[in-house]
Order: sequence, then C-alpha cells, then structure tokens
Amino acid sequence: MFRRHLKAVSGKAYRIEECIPFRFRCRQSTSRCVLQYTLRVADSSSGRRWDQWVTGLLYAAAGEAERLWRELRAADPPPEIPEQWLAFEPVGFIPDLQMLVQVFPYDRKLGNLRLVLGGALRQLEPLLLAGLEPGRWRAEQWTIEPMRYRTELGAALRYTLRARDRLTGKDETRRCYLKVYRNERGAQTFHLLRALTDKAGAGESPYRVVRPIVYVPELRTLALEEAQGTALQQMLLHGGDWRAALRAVARAVAAFNQADVPLTEHHCLADQLADVNRAASLVRWACPELRAQVKALTAAIEAGLTDVPPAPIHRDLKTDHIFLSGDQVIFIDLDSVVFGDPVRDPAHLVAHITARVGLDALPADEARRAAKVFVDEYFAHVPPAWRPQFELHCVGALIEVAGGIFKRQEPRWPEKVAAAVAAAHRTAAGTLR
Repeated sequence: MFRRHLKAVSGKAYRIEECIPFRFRCRQSTSRCVLQYTLRVADSSSGRRWDQWVTGLLYAAAGEAERLWRELRAADPPPEIPEQWLAFEPVGFIPDLQMLVQVFPYDRKLGNLRLVLGGALRQLEPLLLAGLEPGRWRAEQWTIEPMRYRTELGAALRYTLRARDRLTGKDETRRCYLKVYRNERGAQTFHLLRALTDKAGAGESPYRVVRPIVYVPELRTLALEEAQGTALQQMLLHGGDWRAALRAVARAVAAFNQADVPLTEHHCLADQLADVNRAASLVRWACPELRAQVKALTAAIEAGLTDVPPAPIHRDLKTDHIFLSGDQVIFIDLDSVVFGDPVRDPAHLVAHITARVGLDALPADEARRAAKVFVDEYFAHVPPAWRPQFELHCVGALIEVAGGIFKRQEPRWPEKVAAAVAAAHRTAAGTLR
C-alpha cells in the first residue's frame, strides 16, 4: 500500500523493499488507531538504503482521515522538513484503507521535532564544548540519529558533536541524547534530574541519575548526558557477574523508593488498576484464547490490592533503563516518576526480566533465577510491610508487559504474550518458578 501511495519528492525514484509494523496504539475510549511502521527504502540511483518511519492513522468517523489530509495539505505555509530528512511527501492518504499517513519527521502534533532535527538546538554546542579539556575547541560537525519515536507523543534522538582543538589539532567527540516532548513534561523532568543530581553530588545518594544538560522550552526539548557504564540488559545477555549487578540494582531501587524526592504528582491505586485494565483489554482483544485467564487475573488484582502510603517510584523500570558503572547504579528515563505504591517498581522490573523483554537470548530458567536474586536483595532493604502485595503487583506488571509486547509488534508476539500471561498465572499462585 505504501509503494502505491507514498510520493517521493523532487522526482526521485525510491523503492520500498520491506514494511515492518513496530508499534500499535488504540484505546477503546478514543475513536482512532495509530499504527507505526518501519519501511526499508532504497535509492535506485545511488544504492543508498535506509529505514524510514511512517505512521498510519485510522479514524472511526467516516471521512475523518480524508478531511484531515485535505486540511493538512492546504496548510499555509506547508510543513518545512529538513532536506536531509525529506524523501517522501510529509502527508499522504490511502483511500482504500481510509488512512492518513505521516512520514517521519513530520508529526502534526509534534512540530518541534522537525525543527530539532534541522539543527535548531544551536545552544547545545557551547555547552558540550565546555565539557572538554582546556583548549580552543571548535565544532566541526554534528549529527542527529533518531533512536525512538512515538507518534504525537515524543522522540529520543542521539546527538553527536565532533570538535577540534585549533591549538593542537586534536579531535574529540561528545555525545548526548535529546528528548523531544509534545508538552512541558520535559521541563518537569529537567528540574527533577537537576535536584537528584545535586543530591548525588553531595554524597547523599547510593544511586545516580543521568545528568541533564539543558532544557529548551521553545523547542520542548531536553538534552541529557550519555549514561556511563553498561545497561543491565546487556549484562544479563552477555554473562558475567549479573548476580552482583542485580543485588546492587536492588539496593539502589530500594533506596530510591525510600528517598526524599521532590515530587507533587501522585499515581494512586485507581490509576494503577486503570493501567492494568487497559493492557488486559488489549491482550484479550489481540489474543482471544487468553481472555478467560486474563479476566481471572485482573479480577484477582482488583480484589487483592489495597492502597498503601505512597513513595517515590520510577514507574518505567526495566533492564535498559538501568546502567552500572563500577559500583554505581544509574537510572535513566525518569519522565514517569511519581508518588505511588513503591512495590510497583520491583514488580515492573521483575516482570520485564521474567518475560525476557529485550532478553530473548537469556534462557527462561536463568531469567527466573535473575528475578529471584533481585527480589531477595530488594526486600532485605525495605520495610517488611511492603512484601505481602508483591506477587499481585507482579501479576499486574506482567499483564502490562504482555500488552506492551503486542503494541510494539515484537517478533513472535503471540508466543511472547502467551508466555507473559502464563508467568502471571504462575505468579498469582505465589511463585516465581
């Protein structure tokens, strides 16, 4: 469908070799679905190949997609896309599917994204150069590489700056990450990270967070230093002493959940149950054969969980959001930090390890052993009263993980979703076997 309906710009002849779905978003409370795809594109004249993200939007209301397409096409001025990112017309329409198509980096609700990709973040260069050793440094070249993109919500980009000292001729490369937001969440994250960084610098914290560089409000973009060390995910995949690493992570998570963190936002039990029920609804729809199991599990969660005194929680804790550098544990991606039930954090991480999210090469029995090492160490460093509801939190987290596997359209997702639900069923019986 994209071969027929995407229009190349400037008379170019591009060939779409492959189309891979990579994210699906649909809520019953809304009237549309968001489908993200990766296209493998080849330039016949140069032989260059690249991955191109496109988004398809389907609307329940008849004619809505076409109406929006015509409205966007008539926009004055038309969207300006940086030349190096412009391969196809930014907006398209597929009549047979009644689908509105957006070609990355165009995003009608994330207009700041194409500005950042076009080099609008000029204030970043002097800040990165200031971190180099003394000299007369000059920026030679910068590149931006998209790492993650969620249509209409945000994007993560890797920014690389190559600099040269005019006195010595020495070359250096500095790298950081940019998070582009739809709203002002980035400003909140910047202030939180700065407060946590200051506290860590004063020697008050057994963990670290990735250091913020600058927040640019007019672009709603947050620049972050590159996390030092190795992701927990890589340590689990490539062997080594992951037991010591998991124990260190457990102590750091326990400390974070008991820390004095400057927060105002709360995520209560009702919010948590809403998250679980959304994921459960998606899993039941995607995998009808699992409906009875998922329904029984969600009923057990709703009946068993109770409100507890809130504490700081990361709320998106998984193996690629935790880095280890020497004896330091570093947390990244703290956009979701709130006050909530503290046991949600260890449950979330255990669910990702048990379901082997991003850990396909890790044997299932080893994943379960890794989860147990983490759990034993975590609960040795928190109040005993936190332990009784842990299994139910794990059940809910595994259902959310199952929903996430489907939304990301992971390879072999039906098998992985079923495995996550089976793990939730075992956990509901009070075991991590």
